[in-house]
Amino acid sequence: MTTLTDIRQVLAGDALAKFDLPIEEARGLPNDAFTSQAYFDLERKTLFARTWVFAGLASDMPDPGDVRPVDVAGRPIILTHGRAEEINAFHNVCPHRGARLVVENLDGSAMMTCPYHAWTYAMDGKLKARPHFHKPDCHDNRGDDNVSLFPVRCEVWHDWIFINLDGKAEPFDEHIAPVAAWFDGYPLEPMRCAEHRVYTFECNWKLAVENYCDFYHVFMVHPALHRTMTKEARKSMITMGRHLMNEYWFEATGRGGEGDKSGYGMQTIPGLKPENTNRSCYSAVFPNVAINVYPTAVQFVLFEPVAADRTRMHMWFYFVDGDHDNPDLADLRNNLCDEWDALNLEDEGICRRLQEGRLCDAYDGGRLAPYWDKGTIHFHKQLVEVMTA
Repeated sequence: MTTLTDIRQVLAGDALAKFDLPIEEARGLPNDAFTSQAYFDLERKTLFARTWVFAGLASDMPDPGDVRPVDVAGRPIILTHGRAEEINAFHNVCPHRGARLVVENLDGSAMMTCPYHAWTYAMDGKLKARPHFHKPDCHDNRGDDNVSLFPVRCEVWHDWIFINLDGKAEPFDEHIAPVAAWFDGYPLEPMRCAEHRVYTFECNWKLAVENYCDFYHVFMVHPALHRTMTKEARKSMITMGRHLMNEYWFEATGRGGEGDKSGYGMQTIPGLKPENTNRSCYSAVFPNVAINVYPTAVQFVLFEPVAADRTRMHMWFYFVDGDHDNPDLADLRNNLCDEWDALNLEDEGICRRLQEGRLCDAYDGGRLAPYWDKGTIHFHKQLVEVMTA
């Protein structure tokens, strides 16, 4: 398969109808959705353009004049911190002749200057100057209200910058509302980013997301985590809007031991409701973000699609302001991050096996477990719904 212009070329026959069957009879996405580079390219053009996707951290560009070039779904984007303290997003291209405008981080910059003809733009995207525009040594220093960088819809939620490339997604507040409601009782404002770690998964990004949502495999793949989780608390993902949620209560006797990822010994989130002291809650934020909230720590996760069979998993680790950079707590912070290193190594191995299994023609979307796999089929349905809109 070399070219795809519509997801229906893959979802032929009754494939779409099988998503809506009772879960015992339902089938998930076909193998091509996980193995085909053409399908991967189509996702970039449709799925990631049509919904809200993560672009960067606000804390990574704290001052006016900070500029960060990023790639989102294969598209070059500029994030700017404006003079009015707003975060803006633009396509990273000069409107004049199409040169990529910014190739490295800028800190405290007044302007962005194109490397081709030195057209200059402010943080709000407005054109400010064009050297030699009229003829040699005859400059345009007034700009032109009809020329500016191409804007991208942009919203900041807590520390996280989200953009919508095609400009047609629902308002961000509506998109994120189920997630915000799920985390009610966990004030996130005091949390500060302390560390960023990156993991490589040799699998399609959707398999990495599905594995994140799968509590079923814990007893088999994660022995240390298995010992800290009460069996009674493990359940299938809860569907809310396009997103998926879950929670569990950890054993008090397992706090601080191997497999514990609750940030034991760190400061509890100020304002945390008492009933959440031993509770962790999670959200898979559609399409490729996850957020883990513990009583003392938060992890923000991006499953970055790299190729049809390769995913880069980013984890940003947050702790309460003051704990995040306290040198006396460095060992506790590192221990928690190292626990995630160990767990992600276990997941990487099983995700590689999932990818390898998608090369088998006999596999046709799975035989789903009614108790555990509601989240998987919901995720697949949301993907198809956006891509066929």
